[in-house]
Amino acid sequence: MYLSKLNSNEKQVFINLAAIVAEANGIVSETETYMLDMYCAEMQFDGTIEDKTFEENIEALAGSSAEAKNIIVFELIGLCLSDDKYDTEERENIKELAGELGITEDKLAVFEKDLSDYTSLVSRMSEHVFL
Repeated sequence: MYLSKLNSNEKQVFINLAAIVAEANGIVSETETYMLDMYCAEMQFDGTIEDKTFEENIEALAGSSAEAKNIIVFELIGLCLSDDKYDTEERENIKELAGELGITEDKLAVFEKDLSDYTSLVSRMSEHVFL
């Protein structure tokens, strides 16, 4: 939704983190793979994933704006919810990332609720159209 607002460094870090988060539970679902492809298309990005740790990627966002950090966490929550399985490992990664980026637990909870509501709405709308 908002990835086009990121600069090239932030886009790279986002796709790196998205790959890490998608693999957090040991399973990369077909939906998560699709989402990674869609993110690359939205960002007009070639999809190259750098071999960096979670911590290295977080450090690379040190100079980023609060808006960019919000976008990254928001979009990563969307990735986690895309397969209807927001696992403990995924939640822990998101919680750690949010904390490191200065996003409060209250704001994180709002992101999670709003994205959960959004994915439920999209699912219901799809049922009307496709079923």
